[in-house]
Amino acid sequence: MRISQSRSPRWARASWYALALAIACGVSACDRDADESSVPVVHAFTNVNVVSMTSDRIDTGHTVLVAEGRIATVGPSSSVEIPAGARVVDGAGKYLAPGLADMHTHPMTTADLDAYLANGVTLIRAMWGEPAVLALRAGVASGEIAGPRILTSGRIVDGWPIIQYGSDSVLSAADAEDVVTRHKNAGYDFIKVYSNLSSEAFDAIAQAARANDIPFAGHIPSAVPAPHAFRSGMQTAEHLMGIGPATVAEGAEYYTRFHPGFTNYATRIGRGEIDLDRVHDDAKLRELAQLASETGIWTVPTLTTIRGTAASPEEVAAFSERTAMEYVDYSVMSLWRAAAAFRAAWTPDTYRGARLQLEQELREIKAFHDAGARILAGTDAPNPWAFIGFGMVDELELYVEAGLSPFAALQTATTAAAEFMNEAGRSGIVAQGARADLVLLEGNPLEDVAAYRNIAGVMAAGRWFDRGALDSRLAGIKAASDRKAAVFRDAPAWPTQGSEMVPLSAEFVLEQGEDSLGAERIAPVAMGNGSTAFLGQFLEPGGSVRNTRVELGDGGFPQKVTIERSSADGAVERQVFEMQDTGTHTLTGTALDWIVLGRLLAAVRDGESRDFPIRRLEDGSLSESGTMTVTRRPSEVIVGHFYFTGSNRHEISIAEPNGTRELTVWMGGGFYTGWPVKIVEQTTGPDGGILEYRRIL
Repeated sequence: MRISQSRSPRWARASWYALALAIACGVSACDRDADESSVPVVHAFTNVNVVSMTSDRIDTGHTVLVAEGRIATVGPSSSVEIPAGARVVDGAGKYLAPGLADMHTHPMTTADLDAYLANGVTLIRAMWGEPAVLALRAGVASGEIAGPRILTSGRIVDGWPIIQYGSDSVLSAADAEDVVTRHKNAGYDFIKVYSNLSSEAFDAIAQAARANDIPFAGHIPSAVPAPHAFRSGMQTAEHLMGIGPATVAEGAEYYTRFHPGFTNYATRIGRGEIDLDRVHDDAKLRELAQLASETGIWTVPTLTTIRGTAASPEEVAAFSERTAMEYVDYSVMSLWRAAAAFRAAWTPDTYRGARLQLEQELREIKAFHDAGARILAGTDAPNPWAFIGFGMVDELELYVEAGLSPFAALQTATTAAAEFMNEAGRSGIVAQGARADLVLLEGNPLEDVAAYRNIAGVMAAGRWFDRGALDSRLAGIKAASDRKAAVFRDAPAWPTQGSEMVPLSAEFVLEQGEDSLGAERIAPVAMGNGSTAFLGQFLEPGGSVRNTRVELGDGGFPQKVTIERSSADGAVERQVFEMQDTGTHTLTGTALDWIVLGRLLAAVRDGESRDFPIRRLEDGSLSESGTMTVTRRPSEVIVGHFYFTGSNRHEISIAEPNGTRELTVWMGGGFYTGWPVKIVEQTTGPDGGILEYRRIL
């Protein structure tokens, strides 16, 4: 069946175009506040309580002058003269503190930068860089984009097999030199290493990084003992990886959170069958913490994400009541729900055991702090329940729960970040000469770090955003998310059967020029017999719905296709096509085809062309077999939905009775490995045109 290409009503074209524009911009609003573009010569914060972070003391009744992005004066209000023409911000009863640094995050769009800014985060460290992040970094640095300062790695550098599609793979010293050189020449700030590197490849990267004068940081690989990583010159170690395995008592059973055996392990902990006090050796932990202190490696715990990966139903319910939920992008929330669905088999004992494991990790943080080891705050947002921007306070509260004082917890996101940046005394503090990254708070953060949740205004590099400006940016984030959510908000339920569940879907808007041709979502489901079915749901602007269900045979090819059409007036038409699983793929003419075909496309190598036998469902009938030619092109980075990603590009040609269909299909990486990210279809013949599937989720 060919999708109708008749022109949509003018109102439909306008609304779909607005949605597409918002997605393409990737921002909370494509236009920026006009009054933010000019910065007064001087800002004066008067009668304010200064949280300098140079000590745990509050300096009351002070005035702080800011000029040209730097703090010019800090002193008692009675002794500071305010220059004529200065913009005065009344700080009476409020607290002026440094902006926070999230040193492990994954920014995707300027909307993310708005969320950080609105939460007093003025420095972020991007841990999965692409050219899109370099563009964000340049825009913030030039002042064209408002947001936190950005430090970024390049693509993930892994071993084999790679865990995240789009990563660079290093298997030899030559690979290491090539990757490190390319990342440095591209302008990235550091190299990010990942979990499947061999010990030899890890050492080769360390050597290449030293030779090229660029830091390397990231995961401690599974094959690399933590003490070796600490001594390697590695700049930061993320997620507490390596600490658990290095501190296990002799003969004790232990699984990391990323091991397939963790679910059963956590369940046994929760039942009391495993005592974590007997699993971990405190003496080994103190020894490792001391080594971290001596080598100077920084630890970035990301406890927010560690907690979020095992959030119990009760915790999820509590998170869902928070104000921060209003500003979680529709696409991000969909992924969070999908992650929760994968824990469907967890029991209360499993969640209890996971929480006890988190408490062990809190003890690790306290041991490192007590040993004088360096700690940086990082959330790993937007992983499940790590809120972009809002999650910074969550992270700091977990450090306080671990036993750090509020002052010590705040240091990990202020003065420690400045030291990491080689800016000690020049950022992360409220003092003369320091960078003017500031947050005006309603409460005292040295009493409770949650004071950073009640912000009166934020200054980033001397640019001031009062509460109204911050709220405007947050409103833009919510509006953009709502536009995406609205596409399928009133759609019929997925046509699942029995206990089938759709944990994850991909959603697209379809456009031909400025015309909207509707929207489509696709998903896999697990069937009761252990095989897989794939579902597609196409919504026409006029209200008609077409559901397609493809069921695979033992060989992995379609053996049953069910199409159900529901018109706007409620009429239903149903067709069922059954065929032998003979190694021939059946094309339905929708985006569903490319998730079903994912394993075949993955078998085509770069530069290779292969022919696959196909049948077509066209105008309610099944065609004779034909041929589809697939040519694999070099990988590309796709920017255009919430998650930029490396993608395999496939050029596909299908001969048809009335012309030829030429498609370019980008199959994505990251969370969407093997899923279509973007589809552009060009059809020749009397009904020809270019149809683009623009992904919104």
